[in-house]
Amino acid sequence: MLPHVNIIVDIKPVTRHYMLDNEQGVILALAGIVKPRVVVEVGVNIGLTAQALLEGVESIEKYYGIDVDPDYRFEIAAQQIEYPGEPGRLVKGDPRFELILRGNPLPTAADFIFIDGDHGHNAVMADSKWAAEIVRPGGMVVWHDYLNPGVQVTDVLEELQSSGRDIRRINGTWLAFERH
Repeated sequence: MLPHVNIIVDIKPVTRHYMLDNEQGVILALAGIVKPRVVVEVGVNIGLTAQALLEGVESIEKYYGIDVDPDYRFEIAAQQIEYPGEPGRLVKGDPRFELILRGNPLPTAADFIFIDGDHGHNAVMADSKWAAEIVRPGGMVVWHDYLNPGVQVTDVLEELQSSGRDIRRINGTWLAFERH
């Protein structure tokens, strides 16, 4: 199990689709530490997290939401129902937001990366390695679904941590993060 940290958030808990009550507040708090100019979200879905970050983090100049087209096949078959239909629809009018569908050129540098896409082992590993390559010094990578027994995020993060990455989980959530 990853080492843990406690993060106390003074933000009213909001239940978000696919998230525990306090997780969005924790993500906002983590982004507030980094004060990112460029954010990348892998698995933007309809844009709930993007909307919260774009509204709550003043430093953001560019937000890349990465998602998949309807023909994409997730590694975990049960996740296929999570395709949003219109990725990023809640933030498509924000000039800072750009939707990128898998297979198109990806950003090459970011300050804050949130990984919550395909939760299969190969996809989480690939997203995690890519994120480590593009995150700027002082930046942060955050993962969702650590300790969620229905997906393979936990195994990947523990494998990365045992190979030397300093990934930590956040008590009371399915979140983990690494500061670079």
